[in-house]
Amino acid sequence: MMKSKILLVLLLLAVSLPTIAVKREHRAIWMSAYVSDWPNSKVTEQNANKHKEICQHNLDTIQRNNYTTIYYHVRTMCDAMYDSKYEPWSSYISGNRGQKPAFDPLKYILEESHKRGIEVYAWMNPYRYLNSRYTDSWGSDPKNYENSHPDWLIKWNNGERTWTILNPALKEVKQRIIDVVGDLLSKYDVDGVVFDDYFYQDGLPLDMDAKWYNEYVAAGGTMGQKDWRRENVNSMVRELNAYIKATKPWVRFGIGPAGVAGSKKEVADKYGVRPSPGSDWQYNGICSDPLNWLYEGTIDFISPQVYWTIGTPNADYAQITPWWYEVAKQFNRHCYISQTLSNFEGGGFDELVRETELNRASALDEAPGTVYFPWKYVNSLRDYMNGKKTYLSPYMRMNCFHTMSLTPAVTWVSSENPGQVSNVKLNGRTLTWNGPENVRFTVYAVPNSVSLTGFHKESEYLRGISYSKSFTIPQYEKDYPEFGIADSELGNYKYAVAVLDRYGNEYAPIFVGANVVDAQKPVVTYPTKNVKVAPVFTFQWSGDATMYEICVSEDVAMKKVLVRKEVAANFIASPEVCEFEVGKTYYFSVVARDNNKRETRSEVIPFTVNVFHVVAPEDNATKCSLTPTLEWSNVGEGSVYEVTVAEDISFNKPVIVESTKAVSFVVPAYKLSGNKNYYMKVVSKTGDKTFETKAVMFTTEGIVAEAPVFVKPAVDGATMFADQKVEVAPAAGITATRVMISASTAFSPRASYSGTFENFVFSTPELSTVKMGSKYLEDGKTYYARARYSYYDDAQKTVDTEWSQAVSFVYSKNASVNDLLSEGVAIVAVDGEVRINQVAEVVEVFNAAGEMVARADNAASVKVNANGVMVVKAFIGGNLNVKKIVL
Repeated sequence: MMKSKILLVLLLLAVSLPTIAVKREHRAIWMSAYVSDWPNSKVTEQNANKHKEICQHNLDTIQRNNYTTIYYHVRTMCDAMYDSKYEPWSSYISGNRGQKPAFDPLKYILEESHKRGIEVYAWMNPYRYLNSRYTDSWGSDPKNYENSHPDWLIKWNNGERTWTILNPALKEVKQRIIDVVGDLLSKYDVDGVVFDDYFYQDGLPLDMDAKWYNEYVAAGGTMGQKDWRRENVNSMVRELNAYIKATKPWVRFGIGPAGVAGSKKEVADKYGVRPSPGSDWQYNGICSDPLNWLYEGTIDFISPQVYWTIGTPNADYAQITPWWYEVAKQFNRHCYISQTLSNFEGGGFDELVRETELNRASALDEAPGTVYFPWKYVNSLRDYMNGKKTYLSPYMRMNCFHTMSLTPAVTWVSSENPGQVSNVKLNGRTLTWNGPENVRFTVYAVPNSVSLTGFHKESEYLRGISYSKSFTIPQYEKDYPEFGIADSELGNYKYAVAVLDRYGNEYAPIFVGANVVDAQKPVVTYPTKNVKVAPVFTFQWSGDATMYEICVSEDVAMKKVLVRKEVAANFIASPEVCEFEVGKTYYFSVVARDNNKRETRSEVIPFTVNVFHVVAPEDNATKCSLTPTLEWSNVGEGSVYEVTVAEDISFNKPVIVESTKAVSFVVPAYKLSGNKNYYMKVVSKTGDKTFETKAVMFTTEGIVAEAPVFVKPAVDGATMFADQKVEVAPAAGITATRVMISASTAFSPRASYSGTFENFVFSTPELSTVKMGSKYLEDGKTYYARARYSYYDDAQKTVDTEWSQAVSFVYSKNASVNDLLSEGVAIVAVDGEVRINQVAEVVEVFNAAGEMVARADNAASVKVNANGVMVVKAFIGGNLNVKKIVL
């Protein structure tokens, strides 16, 4: 299903570039002084104001082109682009490591970003200390770890370059990383923390940390050295995430690893995912295991560096990106794809549009994201289109990022409603209001032509995000027509403000001058309390609000939240909410979130997802009818079921395979044998979801069969033609039918035909194919037939009925049907050849199964390498002639 959707998007993009307004989308930029983004030179007293002006210009561009977030590089090599308690100022902003710059870059960009409603994530490298061809030391500053804690470092020189990292095996290093992050969070109101792809140094010899590994083994450790290295990294991620969640739980923690992970089957199997396309070098190269972080839930988002384009051999963006979104969805985390812009220095921006649309199509949780590296390319890349110079950012705004968006909410962390805004006022161009602390606010300008009931916080009306309790409506700018509002147009809108908490949850909007009342409390109508629901079902409730939020948790106190989702209806299908585990109890409630109303919440409803199971027959049921009604539980509307009944538990010998949309199936007669064990299972397909019942065994009722009665020949002495079969009356519950044909009523085994037929076949093959010994039946000769059934007794042992009375028939080598021949046309069989007394334009010969066995053009004969009854079709003079013959 997902792959089909992606292929459809790519097909559409091949034809045109669609315009889609997306409300929830993370649009971020990696920005670093290390690569001369900002500051692009050392900060001094003389140039400080110029650097600040550049920063403001950069942020204005980012804001007007509808980006949401900056990943600002604050720690490159155990240094700081901010005031750090533990590490020296970075040489990349001051010129000399340890020297304080003229101003604090992080403080400045954070304050200016928040003025514009832009998020800032602190980008940090956890372990990297030095990477140089020219030196192996940062100097004498006491904050440099080579001076304060040289025992924390692993230094490796491969003859060309020196790499030094903090030793991930040391608990002191782990604690220092946590302390560094804690210090930053205590001083700066950042919205997130993000690592990139530097962990162990790629190629680091095993002997460089063998001492610590040997200590681990001596203490009873059993992991191999590479597994041990990976666990050192994983435990740091685990403990840092726990610290952040305990300290500032709204701060998002994410990692931007290398672009491919889990391509090896054994790694993918460990985490229950399918292997990734591409080749994973990071797992063993730098001991980075992104699947572990997702599996354990120790990060909020993953931002894999998928630095390839659509169609790249062995590293196809169109294959790798959907895999990442699929895995993120499986573990209930967000995925924001990082993309390098170095591929687009010569233009080709339409590829970025295609990649963005592919991100959106792949985001199964409706939480897409794009992160561009580096900022200087976002700001400067240009292409010539239709003879006109076009810059990247406005191009992406016009073709992808048409409106402002909000970073997808962290719905798996419990957060209380912080309260609503009140007393919203407009004075000139400035909106003010009252509201809770430590939140943000979204500001909407809704055209007067749009009714309140028609407004659902659409992105096209979103005009800004504020970290304070006021907002100045921007002036209209012709280069950014959707950004501001002209003075003459201010009165054509009504203005609303909504709380946007730090987790990203948006609450009810309140308009200027509104009389705020309580929303009608929603009443849940399905699932009701403690009901067992189908694996796929629909949440339903009553109420008159224009917008609701459904919240699902693992506990009745609604603290272990799995998902929160807004919906502009009184229902939502369960697959749109989250993946529910069968047999597990969940709790949900519904919030009425209406314009100009205080939110109200329904009571909390517990429900259990029913296991998809066979209803009838019960497992190990006995004496079941030979035509039983098979039943199974309902998975949900639109499900298609495949029911299989087999003779073995492995279902290698199926006797029934039936597809239906119903939840029951009546087994027709002559399918099941009596006193026999059968196994049944049902597979359901609902959209792209598949469910399978546990197999059940049942035993059918017993029978006592009588000797068969012949249907053909029905009386002694009847003529039986070459294309006819000897046939007995059907009998329910038998296991086999045996028929003998002989020239004598003695039925000598050596001189008789004997055939045993299972699966409720009650006739011989066509008589033209029957042999007694090595001889076919002779034309005009009298033969005798007898038959008997086999069945199981109560001990499930095979028993046979008595032989039937013998019945005689006269065999004719001719066919039993009339031929269709034009006047004067004759078709005969001679020595394995079909001959016609006239030349036919086309001659075709078919066997009894309808398969063509010979053909000739413009011929009066055709050789046939087959025996039995044949149908000859000959076109002569444009007329079709048909004749059955026996070869």
